[in-house]
Amino acid sequence: MSAEKMGTYEKIYFAMWEMGQRYGNFVQFRVIGRSHDDRMIPMLEIGRGDACIFCLSGVESGDGKLPEYLLSIAKEYCKSYENNWIIGDSYEVRKLLDRVRICVIPMLNPDSYEICEYGYGAIHNPIHRQMLKMQDKPVEEYECNARGIDLRRNFPTHYYQRKKMNQEPASENETRSLISIFQEYSSLGLLTFSYSRGKIIYCRQEKGFAYNQRNYRLARHLQKCSGYRLEKGIAGGTKVRKSGDKPDMGSPEQFYAEVIRQPSLAIEIPEYRKDDTEELGLIPLEYLYSLNSGILANA
Repeated sequence: MSAEKMGTYEKIYFAMWEMGQRYGNFVQFRVIGRSHDDRMIPMLEIGRGDACIFCLSGVESGDGKLPEYLLSIAKEYCKSYENNWIIGDSYEVRKLLDRVRICVIPMLNPDSYEICEYGYGAIHNPIHRQMLKMQDKPVEEYECNARGIDLRRNFPTHYYQRKKMNQEPASENETRSLISIFQEYSSLGLLTFSYSRGKIIYCRQEKGFAYNQRNYRLARHLQKCSGYRLEKGIAGGTKVRKSGDKPDMGSPEQFYAEVIRQPSLAIEIPEYRKDDTEELGLIPLEYLYSLNSGILANA
């Protein structure tokens, strides 16, 4: 697979819309919400299964080109489904996606990407734009939304800790849009993608032994397939410091684990393999294969 040369939010959005038109028999394009600067947040549903899994990236511009790569992977799935091709050694795409759909959300935080590419002047709202300029932070280091809120710490999980004034749980449009989709769909897992050192982080629940065992077994299976390091805790660098400590919650992965009670895994791609879209594309297919193989049922 080769990553599409999209570059901008508008091009990514339009490419997703085109895929919905081109593969309309088994792909649905929809807008799940709008950012605080009124940019539409797109999603693609691929397949015909009754349930789905979510593949999420672009929560912050620090995710780099992952939205473009995830879009390229989605296009490869569509081609393989249409032609009944096999990806990798044994992933029968049509058979897998006829059982469980993949819902791809490449860019949850379009405002951050527009800032990274065009500067703070890309923000239309004059109040938000001026507030961002006043903070005197380089645009290439900016990872929040147009209101200056870190979406990775905005979800209403247990032990949520407010970091800024007026930053209540689910205060942001982007956060509420994703929560609404989580609650609307019958889903069997969440995979979020970002860059780090090659880790699979699986979320845990207090008093959730059966869930924790199931999530661990699936994460362990994906770890063996990818070669990434396995960790328990929260994505984005927040971990349980000591046994019994309450972690700093607020991540989409932890919210999904606590509320939807399905496996929730953060896939952190190693920097030196970040351009390997073929490897990236196999992870969701391996997840679907694991579901069909009964790994979760036997956990």
